[in-house]
Amino acid sequence: MILDDVLRNPVLKRALAAGEEQVGRVVGKLLASDRVGGGLQSLVSSALQARSTFDRGVRQALHAANLPSRDDVAALKRKLEELEQVIDGLSERVDRGGPDRGGPDRGGPGPE
Repeated sequence: MILDDVLRNPVLKRALAAGEEQVGRVVGKLLASDRVGGGLQSLVSSALQARSTFDRGVRQALHAANLPSRDDVAALKRKLEELEQVIDGLSERVDRGGPDRGGPDRGGPGPE
């Protein structure tokens, strides 16, 4: 393809590399500037504050609609996982005859 041949041209490759190097230097100078750095810091701070305000609004709307939040769902998921572990442990104990019950394998009376 003609475009592939053009992109493989060594002169074009050197020109692109030089352009990338120059752009890198310009970006470095911009980021080193106190004014640009302060502007970026202000922008990030504003974005974080907007996100916080948005999240708070979503939580209030969910609460008003009596719907669970993401944190509520995560807490419920953790609680369900804990309950599943307890049930699995109880199930294993019942299958073994339990430590308090004298099943046939424990020498006690078995089911009648």
